[in-house]
Amino acid sequence: MMRDAFTLDYEESITRAISELPRHKTCIVVVRDKKYIGIVDDWTLISSAAKPNAKIGHIAIHAPTITKKTSIINICRLFFSGPYRALPVMDDDKLVGVLARNDVLRILMEQKLLDRMRVADVMDRQVPKIESTALLGKAKSRMYGNQYGKLAVTEEGKLAGVLTAYDLANLLDKPKDKLPFRSSKSRIDDIEVSSVMRDEVYTIKPEETLGESAKRLIERDVATLIVESGGKPVGIISARNLFSFLVKPEEIGIYISGLDENDKAFVEDINDDVRKMLSKLKKSFDVEHISLHFKKYGKKYSVHGRLMGKGVVFTASSFGWDLRNALKAFLDDMEKILHREKEGRVDRIKKSTRKTGRWME
Repeated sequence: MMRDAFTLDYEESITRAISELPRHKTCIVVVRDKKYIGIVDDWTLISSAAKPNAKIGHIAIHAPTITKKTSIINICRLFFSGPYRALPVMDDDKLVGVLARNDVLRILMEQKLLDRMRVADVMDRQVPKIESTALLGKAKSRMYGNQYGKLAVTEEGKLAGVLTAYDLANLLDKPKDKLPFRSSKSRIDDIEVSSVMRDEVYTIKPEETLGESAKRLIERDVATLIVESGGKPVGIISARNLFSFLVKPEEIGIYISGLDENDKAFVEDINDDVRKMLSKLKKSFDVEHISLHFKKYGKKYSVHGRLMGKGVVFTASSFGWDLRNALKAFLDDMEKILHREKEGRVDRIKKSTRKTGRWME
């Protein structure tokens, strides 16, 4: 299932990566003196604040590598740990190819490992979406803040289209006079979402199986599907959601990715802080696992994470001027999200009790 790897040297420009990525779909492997440095994909390009003429090595993410002997469960675990389209395959220190995320899904589907649960059981219920009349500047901010490669575009609450990281990456490489329907505008951020969005949306129903979602991800060659019910977006499901089902919660616990070699020394400190937050939640939530992905921009850090409970996923993203502050901001945000969920749950119970009481009278 391994694919050939397309490589670019560390010194190549981001503009070169933008032009090459649509032809290679999964990712570009960045090398320096023939040694593996990291990968660049559509999401990397969108989330980076670097200028197009900057070096591609400056934005490359050091994704974990695998070998031909890595087990399928360990591969699933690594894909779950971060927003990777593909993982480099190594033979000792030599790059021999890449394994795409959708190719792993094909293996899982063929082995019928995904037919036991429904989409509703593992989908993200926080749908990243935006109105069709909004500007791309707002869309980029929302996409980056949610760490999603896709936004559901809505009109009066109904699903009208989709905006992907690929769409935005392609715009970055266009001359200003070629921007769609807005040749008088000087900035991409000033273009309306409706001018760029795709009308064809790949969706799935909440009641369908994970196996069917994997099949559709493979057939459409996309990273995510929008979960639709009654014409409205009610969730989103990606390969990472499917991997989370396969990797046992007790094996996952706290999953950390994206740290560079220097920051890996703080893994235990990060684990301690996360455990303290989880200990506050154990009476209110049956938490299965939490994953955190870090990214460094000079001295600044971003943290994006997902907390998985039974049948529900919560996501949060935060920033900080150092690693500890970024982590603290993330944990505070996640705790607030879960507190609001707890209050909403209590309100729903009270309303249900009042309705039951009136019926009995």
